[in-house]
Amino acid sequence: MAEEKQPEVHPDFNKKSSTNMEPKMAVLISHIGFIIGAGWLSGLIIYLMEKDNYFVKFHAMQSLIVGIAEIIGYIIGAILSAFIIGIACFPIVWIAALVIRILIIMKANQGVLYKFPGFGGMSEKYTKM
Repeated sequence: MAEEKQPEVHPDFNKKSSTNMEPKMAVLISHIGFIIGAGWLSGLIIYLMEKDNYFVKFHAMQSLIVGIAEIIGYIIGAILSAFIIGIACFPIVWIAALVIRILIIMKANQGVLYKFPGFGGMSEKYTKM
């Protein structure tokens, strides 16, 4: 039987966070605002609070960027809804954002500095320590 390769754990995954939370909890909280429609805000708050841990800061920035992309998706959906396809765009955007966030949280929970395609590159660019 082939041995499964374990993902590489980021060095900051076990490092203290300046948010006074475990890094994986801080990452979860940066995404949890999505439930009430403010994923961008929870990401921004954790991003601004974090001073010491790149892992947390990166994932908080990624949450902020996903949240902004979600808002843009809702705006595009509203425009399309007015002219073409009704309100079907809103659930599609919400489900896509949910799936993206779940995937990121699952990877972060394993200690992986997961860069979601498109969002991860931007997050890395804007995350300075």
